[in-house]
Amino acid sequence: MTKKNSEDIIIELKGLTKKFDENLVLDHIDAKINRSEVITLIGPSGTGKSTLIRNLNMLDTPTSGSVIVEGQDITKIKDKQLDSVREKMGMVFQSFNLFPHLNVEQNISLAPIKLGKWKESEARKKTESLLEKVGLTEKISAFPKSLSGGQAQRVAIARALAMNPDVMLFDEPTSALDPEMVGEVLKVMQKLAAEGMTMVVVTHEMGFAKNVADRVWFLDEGKIAEDAKPEQFFSHPNNPRAQEFLGKLLEVNV
Repeated sequence: MTKKNSEDIIIELKGLTKKFDENLVLDHIDAKINRSEVITLIGPSGTGKSTLIRNLNMLDTPTSGSVIVEGQDITKIKDKQLDSVREKMGMVFQSFNLFPHLNVEQNISLAPIKLGKWKESEARKKTESLLEKVGLTEKISAFPKSLSGGQAQRVAIARALAMNPDVMLFDEPTSALDPEMVGEVLKVMQKLAAEGMTMVVVTHEMGFAKNVADRVWFLDEGKIAEDAKPEQFFSHPNNPRAQEFLGKLLEVNV
C-alpha cells in the first residue's frame, strides 16, 4: 500500500542515541517520518526496536540526540508541555493495559473526559463511534475479563484513538495474541493505514509489513541498517544482515 507522501515531516530523529548503563541500544539514528506514512520496524530480538518506539514519545528518555515532533524537539521539554505532545501520539502496547474494574466504555472515555476533550454528555456516542471502527459496538458495557485477547487489543486501539492522535505507535501489538486473533487486530490497523493515519509499528508480522507499510526499517545493532519500500526490502534487501534475517524466516516457513 503505497501512499502519496511528499516531504511533510511529522517526526524527525537526529542523532538519537540510547544507552542502558554501558549497553548501547540505539546508535546515533537519523530518520524522518512523513505524515500519513506507515513505518514498520522489523529485525531480530534485542536490536532496539521497542526502545526506539518508546523514545518517540519519551516513555524512554534518549541519552542524546533529538526527537522532533511537528517541529518541536520533545527532548527539551517536560511536564505539561510533554504531556500535551504525548496526547497527539497514541500508543498501543503488547499487553492491553485496560483497567479491569472499568467497562469498555469507561476505559475508552476516561482520559478524554478527564482532559476536557470530551463532554460527559457526548462520551457514549463518541465511544460507540470508535467501537464501530474497531468492530466491537456490542462490547460497550463489557468488562475486560470477558474479552478475548484480540477484542481487548482492539479496545486498546479505540482508547488510543479517543485522544484524536496525529500518530499511532504500536509496540508488537499482536505478539501476546493467539494466532487466530492476530488477523482481527491487523485488519483494524490496516483500516487505519488506509484512512491516512501516521503509524509506526514494531512487528513480527511480515505480511503486514509487506502489504501495508510504506517503508520498512530493518534494525540491527542499534542502527537502521536498511530503510526501504517493502517491495524492495522483501525482494532484494541490500543489507547482509537483512538478507540473513529474511533467509531464516523463509526457512521457518518452508
